[in-house]
Amino acid sequence: MMPSPIHPDKPENYGENKDGNCKHSKDIPGSDVCEDRTSLRELWWQFISETTCHGFGRVGTLRRNKLQGLLWLLFLITSMSTIIWFLVDEFKSYYSYPYLSKTSLETFQRMPFPAVTICNMSSKNKSRSSKTEKDKQYWFSVSTLAPFSSKKVDWNDSYYQENGYFLPSSVEEEFNMAMDVSKFILVSSFDFMNGLVFEPVLTSLGVCYTWNGDGKVTTKMSGSLYNLHLVLDIHRELYEAGLTTTAGVKVVVHEPGTTADPINQGFVVGPGVSALASVTKKRLTFLPYPFKAFQDGHCLDTQAGDFVNRFHPQPYSVGACKKNCFSELIYQNCGCVHVSDSGNRTVCSRFQFSECYVKEMVKLLYRDVQSDNQCNCPYPCEHVTFDVMVSTNQFPSDIFAQVLGSYLNISEERIRSNFLEINIFYDKLYYEWIRQIPKYERIGDVLASIGGQMGLFIGASVLTMMEFVEILCLMFIFIVKRLGSKRGNSLQDIEA
Repeated sequence: MMPSPIHPDKPENYGENKDGNCKHSKDIPGSDVCEDRTSLRELWWQFISETTCHGFGRVGTLRRNKLQGLLWLLFLITSMSTIIWFLVDEFKSYYSYPYLSKTSLETFQRMPFPAVTICNMSSKNKSRSSKTEKDKQYWFSVSTLAPFSSKKVDWNDSYYQENGYFLPSSVEEEFNMAMDVSKFILVSSFDFMNGLVFEPVLTSLGVCYTWNGDGKVTTKMSGSLYNLHLVLDIHRELYEAGLTTTAGVKVVVHEPGTTADPINQGFVVGPGVSALASVTKKRLTFLPYPFKAFQDGHCLDTQAGDFVNRFHPQPYSVGACKKNCFSELIYQNCGCVHVSDSGNRTVCSRFQFSECYVKEMVKLLYRDVQSDNQCNCPYPCEHVTFDVMVSTNQFPSDIFAQVLGSYLNISEERIRSNFLEINIFYDKLYYEWIRQIPKYERIGDVLASIGGQMGLFIGASVLTMMEFVEILCLMFIFIVKRLGSKRGNSLQDIEA
């Protein structure tokens, strides 16, 4: 009970009843002050006794039992502190743009088959690329075998000037030096349909051959008995020194419409081997900015209206971006690019390729490992990958080697050192779709979370919050009126 104001000419409890409440008589001077203070206090006690917010009514027991009231006051303060902590944490979580990962399986009656690119580990046929020992020496100098030789190309020799080594290379020249596809791919079938068409493409590993680049082929069959079957002859006796030191083929399973990157992707199959390649398609969908799709950054929204694809008609990919970035950096130092690079820039001659391009590329590859800031190539928010599981066995069997050797009139030794078999097939006719979805898709999700926490700790709802708004408004009005009343009494005293 708060004491009444003390007046010098009145007793301390003047204007109060025996029970301590103010007398509501306007004839008693000074009783208006006690009436104001008691009314404000009673207004608050009335609120906590009537509010639907849990715990406030129990605090009212302070009037009857102080210990019980204090315990409930402690419980109430603890619950209010907890809910405030949860609210702050909820808003911090909301503005950190959290997301959830969702995985689903998309099934098909007829599933589109991926594109398949086959690269011989030596893309050049030395019977076409090396007419003399000087040509062979040049290809050796730009291959991975160069450190094992002390011989250098003598660029002052007129042979190189006369045979176009100082002229820009061309795509046609690369295709003319490649392996003959009809002699390279001996057998090709898809779901027992023969005569597949492989298109030559110029890649980072040289001339390769792509099937189903337009993505029109579909299948309703799965398993190693079906889908793509190939028998290849690598012709290792025609290998020219190049970027690799192995014999066999590189196989890249990729999304139709994209260019394969056999230097960095795919699996290898050596001669004398039969490979079963089980393919599983996976679709990945990440959330664009402001969501942080990865722990260390954002993905690139290639579906945004302001996105400009510098690699059109090819879709954006990290590999295409890095290749273009490297090409631009090399162009700044060498004034030319590789024949397989896109754009309208000058193509390097063989001389420029040997003396500048190769050296700059080695430097870039080394710096790319050491630094993350060389090329800004974020992952796209939407892309498709193909996971390939490969198992191998010896090819061919002894009886098949005898029959095949007799049929082709070649030795069994040549068959085992040059022939290989590949089966590429779907394991299941569905793909796995992994996508990020916002944790809060609508503002209602935030309100539901907040409402759940408030209901759990203090039993409050939106209408309960309106009760607090109401009491605050009433208290504000009460205080304004009280201040106005005091000001009026002061003016009366001055006039008197």
